[in-house]
Amino acid sequence: MSIQQTLNDQLKAAMRARDKRTLNLVRMLKSKMTETTTTKGFSGEVDDALWLSVITAYHKQQKKALEQYEAIGEAAAEHIDEIKFELGALEQFLPKQADEATTRQWVAEAVEGAGGKDSAKLGAVMGAVMKAHKGEVDASLVRQLVAEALA
Repeated sequence: MSIQQTLNDQLKAAMRARDKRTLNLVRMLKSKMTETTTTKGFSGEVDDALWLSVITAYHKQQKKALEQYEAIGEAAAEHIDEIKFELGALEQFLPKQADEATTRQWVAEAVEGAGGKDSAKLGAVMGAVMKAHKGEVDASLVRQLVAEALA
């Protein structure tokens, strides 16, 4: 089933169950998709890849917001709960992230492919890993491991 169909089904179920949290999340995702498709210069089709890109961007945005609210502390507890709920709900759509050991192996292969250890090749190695394993790796972890491998 496509992501769009899944979201439509979740929207209907949330309306029937009067589940405001899920309803707000699905509506937000649909709103983000509308923003994406109505921007000047958009000339594609709405498919699972586009939905995944919108969901990934929203997930990343919410992770940053969570960090900021957690820095505020107890006064933001209600927002923190809402964001944690949304992050958990979005996980079903996101591809599974590779563990550190697998990512470390991919980094090692990219270092070899780039011609060995040279700190000037950080961008090239990181780009190779990110391109080859897009969506499978955490960019911050890749950057850390590449820096370690090239040090």
